[in-house]
Amino acid sequence: MQTDAAAITITGTAQREAWQQKVLPPAEVIAPGVHSVPVVFPDNPMRYTLSYVLLDGDECVVVDPGFDSDEGHRQLLAALARLDVGPREITGVVATHFHTDHLGMAARLSRGSGAWIALGEQERRHISAFEDAREESARDQARMRGWGVPEERVAEAAMTVEGLLHMRRLADPDRRLGDGDTLAVAGRIWRIMETPGHTPGHIVLWDDDGELVLSGDHVLPRISPNVSLEIRGDTDPLRHNIESLRKIVGNDHYEVLPAHEYRFRGVGYRARVLEEHISERSREVLDVLAAGASTVHEVARHLTWSRGWDSLGQLQFRLALSETAAHIRYLATSGIHHGVPGLVAAP
Repeated sequence: MQTDAAAITITGTAQREAWQQKVLPPAEVIAPGVHSVPVVFPDNPMRYTLSYVLLDGDECVVVDPGFDSDEGHRQLLAALARLDVGPREITGVVATHFHTDHLGMAARLSRGSGAWIALGEQERRHISAFEDAREESARDQARMRGWGVPEERVAEAAMTVEGLLHMRRLADPDRRLGDGDTLAVAGRIWRIMETPGHTPGHIVLWDDDGELVLSGDHVLPRISPNVSLEIRGDTDPLRHNIESLRKIVGNDHYEVLPAHEYRFRGVGYRARVLEEHISERSREVLDVLAAGASTVHEVARHLTWSRGWDSLGQLQFRLALSETAAHIRYLATSGIHHGVPGLVAAP
């Protein structure tokens, strides 16, 4: 969703220009000891992750190192080399959440340096909590059928065996960062805030003295982050996302360092815009339900999608369904609607 340009101040002008031109932005020095480095996200509309390198004497902490690919690894190491940091000199890796474009490269970096890996206290990799990948994929296909997905698209919507095994190969954390914890690096004290919604244990990092915030995917300048009802995940993620957005209202003078798109100021305004977008979408979902839609798929295909429903395939198709399911669950747990079969209010 496009924001009101007058209400936020774009500070990453080179990043925005690169985003508009669909090229990688330059690596940049944001503040003393704080550097942004783009890492490619292959075959994905997001194109890249903005990783952040925090340097402080002998310490080098990488926040959201990005998707694990040879190309991305070369990009990150080249940027570190320009900062006179070798691959063995990385001391820590922080991922704001467990998604592959954030946590993905953590294991490779740790293997090459012995760096510790940190995730949020509440971030549990529920999607990979299975014993047999084939059985799990079959269960997810049954879940998609319960959501009303046509048989010819069930396999497209469900988690594949390969995708499940990929999630399992992601790094496990050595450290956990909870609400109110601090991380001292780059001559700064980063205050941890838990912001569940996009994932159950998403975190953001605040440098209150330097007025910086590493926002991960919780708040982006233009895109509305996906909030999904996922396998064994948060049973009411949209509600928790709204609560997380309300936690960060204010502090509009802070510079936001997001994991995608470009830097900006106006985090409180952006949080309010995102909450209003959620309200608008929930009203749209309610209207479709009131018109007689009775499955997640039926609701989803009648909603407004920026690229059009017919253009959604593979992961984007699954995310659209899971986002719709999150809205239906929220309406049910709010007592506004009874939900749909197989997707009533969670206990």
